[in-house]
Amino acid sequence: MMWSHPYRKVDAEAGAGPRFLVMLEPPHLRWAFIRKVYSIISVQLLATIAIAATVVSVRPISTFFVRDSTGLALYVLVIITPFIMLCPLFYYHQYHPVNYILLGIFTVSLAFAVGLTCAFTSGKFPVFFFPSGTDEISDPWLLH
Repeated sequence: MMWSHPYRKVDAEAGAGPRFLVMLEPPHLRWAFIRKVYSIISVQLLATIAIAATVVSVRPISTFFVRDSTGLALYVLVIITPFIMLCPLFYYHQYHPVNYILLGIFTVSLAFAVGLTCAFTSGKFPVFFFPSGTDEISDPWLLH
């Protein structure tokens, strides 16, 4: 009978069956893919931290963007470049050397956008982010 156990719950961790519908690939290929994904994410985070820290700590970079209208236009271009890069990333996601180059350009442009945004903040946060009883918290790493 089809409805003999209407309230039966299946425990996926019990090992009664395959956890996914398709687990046909060998485990070493699955682990190689996981290592590749985590390596890409780690390189992206490290590049973003390095570039953003450089933009924040080297003062002439941020003053270039606020000095005249050319810097402002370039700042707007730096902010929208990651969004523009999403289209070629979507289109070339199956082309091996091209997708890594586009991902690198995306990462660098996003890192510059993050760095410039951090360079123009005061480093003070409202008290509801840090419930310590003070009115604001200032960040000693921002050199303003």
